[in-house]
Amino acid sequence: MAGMTNSNSRSKRRFEATARREGRWWIVSVDELQAVTQARSVREINDMATGLVSALLDVPPDDVEVHVDVQLPADVAEAWREAGRLREQADEASRQAAELSRRAVRSLVSEQRVTQVDAAALLGISQQRVHQLAH
Repeated sequence: MAGMTNSNSRSKRRFEATARREGRWWIVSVDELQAVTQARSVREINDMATGLVSALLDVPPDDVEVHVDVQLPADVAEAWREAGRLREQADEASRQAAELSRRAVRSLVSEQRVTQVDAAALLGISQQRVHQLAH
């Protein structure tokens, strides 16, 4: 969730903010201005941060850009990182399985001269799948 930004093409004053969950609220801090606000939902965080900076500087919201680093609770962040690592491992295992499947089918059909019908029966897959893997 890190990296929410409100931006436009013209030159703006830029600020960094952090948001962290505290009870039922997101606490949004702009350290440079020593200012804090709160938001009820993640969708409100950027608007609240921009509104805070805009109000304190007495400038239109379009004149400021606030980059908000949304900090997940440590246990959530760790679980998410681990899930991502496991997804990457699963994706790699899936790629390897697909390559080995193609190799097995091609070996049966091309090198062993087994018909696609027989290859399908031997491998427990459809004839259509054998055809896909063989080509």
